[in-house]
Amino acid sequence: MTTLQAEEYNGWSNRATWNANLWITNTESIYKLIGTIANGCHSVGELADNMEGFLLILWKDKTPDGDSLGMVNWVEIAEAWVNAHSLDAEDFFRSFDSNL
Repeated sequence: MTTLQAEEYNGWSNRATWNANLWITNTESIYKLIGTIANGCHSVGELADNMEGFLLILWKDKTPDGDSLGMVNWVEIAEAWVNAHSLDAEDFFRSFDSNL
């Protein structure tokens, strides 16, 4: 059995991850929707799973420019999202809990 290995791309684990994150962070409506999704999450893993499920449905398995979502590292994107909004993941998710 062969394993596909992706090369790092622009500081991300692979091009698919970089491209998906680019669409998330540069499309205002998607950025806001991911913020809403993050509001209901309690961990990086949960945020990654929810982002993946939402965007697979929204984009029908491909980014708007046609790249497959199959190789996207959703945890890496979720970690970047948390880091962009807070220095500490526990504080990030705790802040949402306190608003409930």
